[in-house]
Amino acid sequence: MARLCMPDGAMRGIDIKGAQTGATTAYTPGRDGTVTVDNPQHEKALRQYGAFPANLGGRTHGGYRCTTCGFGAFFKSCSRCGGTCEKEAG
Repeated sequence: MARLCMPDGAMRGIDIKGAQTGATTAYTPGRDGTVTVDNPQHEKALRQYGAFPANLGGRTHGGYRCTTCGFGAFFKSCSRCGGTCEKEAG
């Protein structure tokens, strides 16, 4: 699962057509301007359109970093993916 920002703030959303079933999935940014993508092929397609990973972790000086998704946290379990976080140096 990935959180991506759309390439332009004026973009209202994007539709991605699936290769296997032909079903269309609509990705519309939420109030924070990000979309959550579960399908790796859709993530790749959105990145080709210019979407980029959202930096939602913030600065975690003295905090923890998730070993699975890289999310910055203040706890040992990741609130994004549920993975295990390790203490950051510095």
